Amino acid sequence: MAQDVLLLIKTNQRQFTEKERKLAEFILNFPEKVIDMSITELSDTLNIGQGTIVRFCQKVGLSGFHPFKIALAKSIGQQGEGIESQDILSQVYMEHIKAIEETSKLLNERKDIVTLCAQKIANCRRLYLLGVGASGITALDAFYKFLRIGIDTRYTIDSHLQAMNLSHCNEKDCVLAFSQSGSTSVIVDMASYAKKCGACVIAITGYNRSPLTAFSDYVLLTSVRETPFQSGAIRSKIAQLHVLEVLFEKTRVILGPAALEATNKTAEAVEKWIY
Repeated sequence: MAQDVLLLIKTNQRQFTEKERKLAEFILNFPEKVIDMSITELSDTLNIGQGTIVRFCQKVGLSGFHPFKIALAKSIGQQGEGIESQDILSQVYMEHIKAIEETSKLLNERKDIVTLCAQKIANCRRLYLLGVGASGITALDAFYKFLRIGIDTRYTIDSHLQAMNLSHCNEKDCVLAFSQSGSTSVIVDMASYAKKCGACVIAITGYNRSPLTAFSDYVLLTSVRETPFQSGAIRSKIAQLHVLEVLFEKTRVILGPAALEATNKTAEAVEKWIY
């Protein structure tokens, strides 16, 4: 049986440093809030380093902050049972509509940023897409969409090949990074590398303050925040796809006739297989 992480914190407080005790007190007082935070947000809130948070998690037997949040959710009874309402159809419908509406509000607040990101993509030499897991599926959809309108787009589902592709990027390129949590280490590492190479990094994420956004030139937010048990939830993907669709349409309009010509060419390339 898994140990209660809240109990472990209470019984090990004498081992903690002063900053770790400050963190422990916050977690004990606001466990539900901590589950909904990124490591960067928690670091900012308490004015402590991210390394301190990781070491604290390790002292209570967890390898890092995400495994700690999973254990914390179990301790307070958030087991990720999912939707329990008898009217599942209506509840799922409302969750999905809410994801689009709230994400649209965030995009409306950043209209200028959305347009600027579309201009960067329309004028870049090459567009690199980053994403793994559920966000990797969104990146694959982005690959299909931008390729259709003539953007030189690079993506592969294999993270090693993603990194190898990225080794060719420079200041003429754009990188579109998908990570709902903003804390997926492989995506953060690749975004950091792209930034060092001079590429323009655009993040699509649910957290404005996260390890990923630290290496991003522009951030486009989704409204959905997942608990540790909800990774890959459809409502998160709907929010990601909504941001992607807006960004794609903005880019298509900027490209104008060139996008239409490319769309016609790609359609002709596959039409012989469509009955």
